[in-house]
Amino acid sequence: MSIYQLTRENIVYRWDDGVRSTIPTSDSPMAPNTNPDYIAYMAWIAAGGVPEPADPVPATEVWERIKAERDRRKYLGVKIGENWFHSDDASRIQQMSLMLMGQAMPAGIQWKTLTSAPPPVFVTMTPALALSIFNATAASDMAVFAAAEAHRVAMEASADPGAYDFTGGWPVSVEDELHTVHRD
Repeated sequence: MSIYQLTRENIVYRWDDGVRSTIPTSDSPMAPNTNPDYIAYMAWIAAGGVPEPADPVPATEVWERIKAERDRRKYLGVKIGENWFHSDDASRIQQMSLMLMGQAMPAGIQWKTLTSAPPPVFVTMTPALALSIFNATAASDMAVFAAAEAHRVAMEASADPGAYDFTGGWPVSVEDELHTVHRD
């Protein structure tokens, strides 16, 4: 007797005597699924069959997703006053170099800010601004790390780690600010 099991992908597993077969389940009027295994599965469903649930998403997999979001957010900029500044690795190195120059920094450096639309916005880089960017980057890194750890703890305490929603609770980024502007 066949046992069907849902998956988290767009397929169903059919188990026959411990042997697993994969059945693709994509089906639409424009591209009907003519796979005989799929047709048999749909007939089984129509006859009242109920597939086994998908295997739960392991907490380790969710933690990897949280870490990926943490790492992505690390590069979404830092805000100083009204301006956002890049926080990718290359920008961090440049900003740190300027901060280390201190008062020896050449005067009049025009620094491009992180903007979403033309025209680009440039500001005059100063030792104080370079130090502010450095400090904001360190604070942002700590806040993003703390948010990820809070999500990890909450996810691990959840009855269903795979259903844990970690999309909120992060420090505000340029991306979040842009979404807010476009919604208003």
